[in-house]
Amino acid sequence: MSGVWRFAAALTGTRYRIRHVADDEPENPTPYWHVQSLIVSELAFNVAYGIRPDFGIEAMIPLRSVKDEVHYLDLAGEPYTPPNPGLHHRDETLTRLADPQLTFQFGHAFKPVNVSGRVGLSVPLGKTEPNPFELGRQGLWHQHIQFGSGTWDPILGIALSRKFGELDTQFCGYARLTFAENSHGYKAGNRYSGLFDVSHKIGSAWSMSGGLVLNNESAERWSGIIETEGNLGRTDLLVAIGAGRTFKTAGVMSINVQVPIASHSTGEQVKIPWVLSIGWER
Repeated sequence: MSGVWRFAAALTGTRYRIRHVADDEPENPTPYWHVQSLIVSELAFNVAYGIRPDFGIEAMIPLRSVKDEVHYLDLAGEPYTPPNPGLHHRDETLTRLADPQLTFQFGHAFKPVNVSGRVGLSVPLGKTEPNPFELGRQGLWHQHIQFGSGTWDPILGIALSRKFGELDTQFCGYARLTFAENSHGYKAGNRYSGLFDVSHKIGSAWSMSGGLVLNNESAERWSGIIETEGNLGRTDLLVAIGAGRTFKTAGVMSINVQVPIASHSTGEQVKIPWVLSIGWER
């Protein structure tokens, strides 16, 4: 509907685990294991306004927190302390604004299928860091955690939905594309996501949903080079289960859990055990 505001917020969190052997550090020629645990959470605020019945605009502002815990092992699996343990990783918690997104939305009902889409840009406000791999090769302090791409990236999305009796089905596709390097020579990988979901109302207030999520991210590059660590490209297939409840005066509350059932990645990358999301919309 035109002239209608929509407000939403979602809190998403997961815990990543990663371990890799460091064997090229100039300050320490002895190979050893870096073992990391990353707790990543993001609180995203959405505000949308319907300009016309089939056209609107939406802004999404994400606040991200990353808690990094690290310890070191020798190749035999025993505790190990490198000469400069804080050079590459350190126990820390970082909370920053990530890249906001501004998109135009459109939709139309082609009975029995409803079609909607979005097109827009991510705004490069998230903090970025210089090439941590080059700084590491020089034996200098560096930071691996990036809160943005540092570039204006196109956002594309499409959604198809159809009702089969009491079942609501939908397919959603999303892409964030990166075409340029930022001021540090960093070019984030393209991100693609697809969702197939089936939901069913239970009574007048509750609903349940289940489906599959497919995520793909291409390799990041530094000055045109794909490093031997970092995001080297990955694809993950997850099963999603969710529940929602409608409140007459407070909007809709929802909870969703995603668990990976298949993953393919290049090199040593983070392992995703689960993704938990709690949302509100009005």
